[in-house]
Amino acid sequence: MAIPEAARHEFKRRTAIVESLETGDIRVAMERRDARERTALDLFKAIKAGEAVTPEQIDATSRGAIVREAIKTLQDAGDTDALHDAVSAAEDERDHYRGKERKLFDAAVSGKVPVDQHLEAYLKEAKLADKTTAEWRGLVKRFARWCAEKALRLADIDRKNAGRYVSEEIAEMHPKTAKKHLSAVRGYWDYLARRGLVDTEQSGNPWDRQLQPQRRKKGSAEATQGERPFTPKELNAVLYGEQLDSGDREAGQFDHQLQDAALIGALSGMRLEEIVTLRVGQCAGGWFDIRDAKTQAGVRRVPIHSGLTKLVGSRTKDKKPGDWLFHELANERDAAAVTTKRFTRYRVACGVDDKRDGRRRSLVNFHSFRRWFVSQAEQAGIPETTVAAVVGHVEGRKSITFGVYSGGPSDEQKVACVKAVKLPPPGSAISTARQGIEALAPQLEFQAATVARPKPEQ
Repeated sequence: MAIPEAARHEFKRRTAIVESLETGDIRVAMERRDARERTALDLFKAIKAGEAVTPEQIDATSRGAIVREAIKTLQDAGDTDALHDAVSAAEDERDHYRGKERKLFDAAVSGKVPVDQHLEAYLKEAKLADKTTAEWRGLVKRFARWCAEKALRLADIDRKNAGRYVSEEIAEMHPKTAKKHLSAVRGYWDYLARRGLVDTEQSGNPWDRQLQPQRRKKGSAEATQGERPFTPKELNAVLYGEQLDSGDREAGQFDHQLQDAALIGALSGMRLEEIVTLRVGQCAGGWFDIRDAKTQAGVRRVPIHSGLTKLVGSRTKDKKPGDWLFHELANERDAAAVTTKRFTRYRVACGVDDKRDGRRRSLVNFHSFRRWFVSQAEQAGIPETTVAAVVGHVEGRKSITFGVYSGGPSDEQKVACVKAVKLPPPGSAISTARQGIEALAPQLEFQAATVARPKPEQ
């Protein structure tokens, strides 16, 4: 690939980059070519813009890793003549480097680079959500620390060592946690393979099929029980703070905020992160306008339920369109994560929990409002495609007919869907019992006084 004149000073005045793609597979070769071309173009652009470019960015470590793989491939093939030429070329290339660059090149050729050497480059290219980026960085870093303790470098990670890590660190995790952890390191390894920084052509990705498939016991209701909607009694408890015990929480300072978010969740089916990041301008004209969602199907307009009119009016009063509906969360780095933790403590304080053995978290959580909304709409006879459009699910529109040809449910159908969802009467169940006790209080006090009164002397 040709190096632009304006960038050649960073490449020892070389006019072109010539690299072996180290594969005979045309598909793999094209993927590697395209990936390296994108990286090089980004680098040229940064140099032209006058940005600081480190030697590591240019090629010391990457070139060393490529040379190592080329030499290894020729050794495995037994091609002594080509191997001799490759070693000579590597020595010539080494002479181009000085100081820190030479050390980086030597470390890469010898396979002594740490496991997370290319992690930031991978995360930058992966373009994951901020939360996922932070999670995956932490998971790969955790693996890198384990490798450092075992004196393992990037070149040492084969299927056997990957298996050791899975057995020692991942296998005992909850299945969902283990799957997330494995996805992070496997995704990183796929990137390394595309860049030619590790060789997976012969043995494949060392992280593939490392977890034992989870098999449920046939006919076990406990094994098939998943996270569920709230019951009417539970819904009243969390919406109105019934039987609320402050416990060791923040003395109830977030209760009103959490109850507002809960009510919106129950009467809209919206996700927590959609609710707590709403701006005032997205709550106008009788609709919630969701512009940034978890999936493309999540970008949608949701009718504002009549039961939310007062709440929305109160929270939008005297605010600008760009202000947060939940202004209390405007300065939080991750409003959804903060609210999730607060709601969990609040929910438990309300006496609503459903922990099961072997389950990582309770079967009821904030998402149970969304499940409750969907259940209510379904029981009211609302078509699945309409419910899916309101809550932002793609599942209800997967067929060719609905997914390609249909323009989707009308606004009137969406409004009808939301109207069909009705809350259980406030105070039913728990409140009724409490009111009954309060009504009996005078009688109980009278009876207690009678029992306590001493008998007259005979």
